[in-house]
Amino acid sequence: MFTLDKKCTIPLYKQLYEQLKKEILSGNVSAGQRLPSTRELASEYKLSRNTIIGAYQQLEIEGYIKPITGSGYYVEKLTSFKADSPKVDIFPSVTETSYQRYDYTFAYGDLDYNCYSSKAWRKCLQNAYNRLASQKRTIYEELQGSIHMRQILSGYLYQSRGVKCSADQIIFTSGHQQSLHIIASLFSHMDWGFAMENPGYSGTRQVMEQNHFHITPIPVEADGISVHAVQDLFHTLLCVTPSHQFPLGSVLPISKRLQILEWAKTNDGYIIEDDYDSELRYHNRPVPSLQSIDSDNRTIYLGTFSKSLSPDLRIAYVILPVQLLPSYREKYLYANCTVPALLQSALAEYIENGEYQRHINTMRTYYRKKHDYIRNYVRDTLTGKAVLIGEDAGLHFVISIQTKQTQTELIERFAQNKIRIYPTELFWADKTLCPQNQLLLGFSAIPLTQLPEAMKKLSEVIENVV
Repeated sequence: MFTLDKKCTIPLYKQLYEQLKKEILSGNVSAGQRLPSTRELASEYKLSRNTIIGAYQQLEIEGYIKPITGSGYYVEKLTSFKADSPKVDIFPSVTETSYQRYDYTFAYGDLDYNCYSSKAWRKCLQNAYNRLASQKRTIYEELQGSIHMRQILSGYLYQSRGVKCSADQIIFTSGHQQSLHIIASLFSHMDWGFAMENPGYSGTRQVMEQNHFHITPIPVEADGISVHAVQDLFHTLLCVTPSHQFPLGSVLPISKRLQILEWAKTNDGYIIEDDYDSELRYHNRPVPSLQSIDSDNRTIYLGTFSKSLSPDLRIAYVILPVQLLPSYREKYLYANCTVPALLQSALAEYIENGEYQRHINTMRTYYRKKHDYIRNYVRDTLTGKAVLIGEDAGLHFVISIQTKQTQTELIERFAQNKIRIYPTELFWADKTLCPQNQLLLGFSAIPLTQLPEAMKKLSEVIENVV
């Protein structure tokens, strides 16, 4: 009934818990059914009883099963799920169990640690710990983050992205969403509009909706956001991904950059520049930031280390125009920085001693091999059947398949062949405008050595749907 991998890093109780939960939700284990006793399962799978108890207890806590004294554990009735009609999971989240269910996972966001040298990072962490320990005291971190770290980052961003800012303008956050929440708090949704690319990052849309902003979707053209559609906006925050449009991958040309900067100046607007993966260009130099050519201080710059170091290293940052700093400090007078001092100190050293740049260079080389392999494979093997959108940067493509099947049908077909791939519908404000034959093909997490086999399997599925 269950497949448990004792060599896997995922604890056995968690493997069992996930598989049992899946069986319950799918209806394979029906409501009211008695589960095997902990002794029975322990004996059958040669596990300790504590492993079984741990899985059962977690299921009990979450309401999937209930114990009956003297009788055992029974499956609860879950009225929100139809046992005879399980839905296809198309939401682009990746868990540890995702990798168990699928042979090939074209995930977006997770990173491949084959390109990492963790020794240097561990050394920086140890040094940071020693520095903090030597202080013989603990204190709350400065509101915007360590001044030393902000100074280091200011210099690095100017060198790598052309960003012009002082340390005072930088605010460290625990991720992209917190950055957006801070920005939203500085502008009243009663007085300001919010506009963003369509398609665009769904997380941005959700945060601004949570903050009660009315969202105006702006069409994305072959070379980025439609400047024409922006011209009528007044007193509006405009969120763009100019260096690598998400998800379609275009680069906003200088003519359009200058036009939206002029729009912001003329119409009392601000531009939120989401520079989420700017350093991952493979055959050309990274494109300078929009902020670097903004002479009127109308650009709010967002950056993150999630795409370059690790998604679980929760360090991102906002760079505010100087005129917004008084409002920020007034609103967050009694707040504290959410990024641990240990991580800030380690990262400052990592950047300052050149290890971060060496890591970026290694990462760029490694991911370029993946990028080029996929690009060349689709071009040479799937001509007339599929095309890639958004080349030469980032950690994903959009793949357009020559078929009349919907995204849901395509994802289900891939899933049947143990391939995990993701929808693009999520990124459209109006789902009806989304081309139904386009999927998100991430390559950040899949190992390079697995790509030939994965692409062969992917192409076999595509051959059968065109």
